[in-house]
Amino acid sequence: MDKDKNFKNQFREAFGQIHAEDELRANTKDFLARQINKKKAHTFPILKTAAAAACLLVAVTAGGAWLYLTPSAYISIDINPSLELGVNRFDRIVSIEAFNSDGQELAEQLDIRYMDYSEAMEELLSEQTVEAYLENNAVMTVTVAGSDEEKTDQILENVETCTAGHSNISCHSGDMAEMHEAHSEGLSFGKYRAYLELKSLDPSVTPDDIRDLSMREIQDLIDSYSGDSTDTDNSSENGPDSENVHHHGHGRHAGEE
Repeated sequence: MDKDKNFKNQFREAFGQIHAEDELRANTKDFLARQINKKKAHTFPILKTAAAAACLLVAVTAGGAWLYLTPSAYISIDINPSLELGVNRFDRIVSIEAFNSDGQELAEQLDIRYMDYSEAMEELLSEQTVEAYLENNAVMTVTVAGSDEEKTDQILENVETCTAGHSNISCHSGDMAEMHEAHSEGLSFGKYRAYLELKSLDPSVTPDDIRDLSMREIQDLIDSYSGDSTDTDNSSENGPDSENVHHHGHGRHAGEE
């Protein structure tokens, strides 16, 4: 009897220990679950805030990149190479577009992207191909167009300073609408304005007639129609919109409306 009683007591004690361990495990699980939920509750707002901040950073970065890479003004450069430089609102060159094969070759030789436009102009003028053209009495026109008139005038003034040492470079300003017209004809802005001036003297002239001509050749045609030599008048009185034409040499390379 005593053995049976002792066995039953041992059995109850063992069972009680097992039950206690099960209860301890259950309580431990509940405790851990509560702690995890607390952490989640604290972590979720932090994650939401971090995600919102990340989205804002992406938006600001994307917006800033768009702002930086978008031209607000253009500098059209025409000799025989024809190309246009896009200038952003921070005065940096952000695009270079060639309008003929010579322009493409020149663009590939230049390393001026993201350079200040004044420095870019000096770099361009010192490029060997451009120097050779200017030394051989080529005519070069620089035409500035922009959406902001004050900014356009500022760029034009600085460009004039850069080109002041060259008597055969003329500088002009124009508007964006006319520049878009030039592009619709497949011409750079500067060459398009020369085309308009020639067309005013000979209405039969088409963009294709002058597309592959150098600015010197176009100017010679203009002079032949007007009866002037290329070495005569250095003034800007030859166009009705001459107040928008700034020049160091021939001031009649821009077609006027």
